[in-house]
Amino acid sequence: MLDKNFWKNYFEVYDVLNLSISYQELLDEILKEIDIKNGDLVLDAGGGTGNLSILLKNKGANVINLDFCQEALDIYKKKDPNAIIVLSDLTQRLPFSDNYFNKIVSNNAIYNIDREKRMEIIKEFKRVLKPGGKIVISNLKKGFSPLKIYIDTVRKSLKKLGVLNTIKLLTNMFIPTIKMFYYNFFIQREYKLKADNFFDFNEQKDLLEKAGFTNISETKLVYAGQGIVNSGQKL
Repeated sequence: MLDKNFWKNYFEVYDVLNLSISYQELLDEILKEIDIKNGDLVLDAGGGTGNLSILLKNKGANVINLDFCQEALDIYKKKDPNAIIVLSDLTQRLPFSDNYFNKIVSNNAIYNIDREKRMEIIKEFKRVLKPGGKIVISNLKKGFSPLKIYIDTVRKSLKKLGVLNTIKLLTNMFIPTIKMFYYNFFIQREYKLKADNFFDFNEQKDLLEKAGFTNISETKLVYAGQGIVNSGQKL
């Protein structure tokens, strides 16, 4: 079993993703889809170290970051001492009343969960979302390749920052990225994650439809083509 020290070490390098232009574009796409209004109460479901939560707050949202890992939430609290966090598991009933949130986001969290449990998670999202509320979900798709994300970041960095700044970027990313691959090996082994866990192209869309959401967006490729994003609304 992975202990607290493992998760602490993992999440200390996790935020190397913030250096990736491809990851930045993923978060930007989620922000665009969720369309925050000032004062919206938003659930960041599986929000981890708070990268998306911070951006949502910067847009004027009141954010609750829910995650199963205390070590990830502790890192978020270091970034934002005023952060509202909830330690909970998405596979359990959410600790909120019906019709509680204006909006819900979930980025790269559900793909870690067994497929047979995913519908109940989506139904729980619908339960705690207010009528008229919006949800945006993003996950890694089948065929996911970290190398393609890395290559995409290099290509876009060269175009945007130039050669010297790209070299500096890659130098800063190199060791944390290697550590991420190392830790991910143990996570996949511990939780028996397989390639089949990644999402089919329209799986998110189908889940939202079956759960009764409306105005569901067409599936859009994100994250250097390695992820998918969908949005929906509760009547």
